[in-house]
Amino acid sequence: MTHELRFLERVRQHVASLLHAPFSILGLYAERTTPHDQYALTVRQPYALFEAELHRLGFVRNVVSSLKRREYAAPEEVTVASWVCYPRGTFRSHYQLHLALYVGPNEESTDVYAHWEPSWIRHPIRHYRAREVDAEKGVQKIRDLLSEAGIEYVVKPVEDRYPLAETA
Repeated sequence: MTHELRFLERVRQHVASLLHAPFSILGLYAERTTPHDQYALTVRQPYALFEAELHRLGFVRNVVSSLKRREYAAPEEVTVASWVCYPRGTFRSHYQLHLALYVGPNEESTDVYAHWEPSWIRHPIRHYRAREVDAEKGVQKIRDLLSEAGIEYVVKPVEDRYPLAETA
C-alpha cells in the first residue's frame, strides 16, 4: 500500500477517536468493538504483505469505516486496516464483505475478522444501523476466497492468537 493510504488510515483512526464521544451523545458511533465471532483466520504474513493479496483479490481500502477495537479485556488494540469487497462491483452490490485486520502478536502474522453486511454505498442507513451483520457468512466467504486463491491461513483459538486476552 502506498504511503498516502497509510497516512489516510492514521487520519481515519484519529478522526474516529475524536468524533466518537460527541456522536455517542446523539446515539451514533465512530468506534465499535469487533466481536469474537467475527474472527475468521490468521495469515502468516505481516499485514502489509497481506494487504497486497487483498488488493489482488479485488478488495479496496475502506477509509470511511468506524474504528474497530478487539473485544478483549486486554490492552486496547485497534485495527491496522479496514478492507471491503463488493462482489458485484462497487455500485451494483447490495452487500459487502468487510474485513478488519489486526497485527498478530509477533507482528509476522495478521488476524482477520470478517462480516457480511449491507453495502454502505447502496444502503447507507441499513449499513450504519448494523442490524444485518452476518459474522458467520463473512467468515466463510473470506475463508473460501483465500482457499480458492491458494493463500494459506490457520484458525487459532483466542489464547494462541492473543495470549494476554481475557474474553469478556
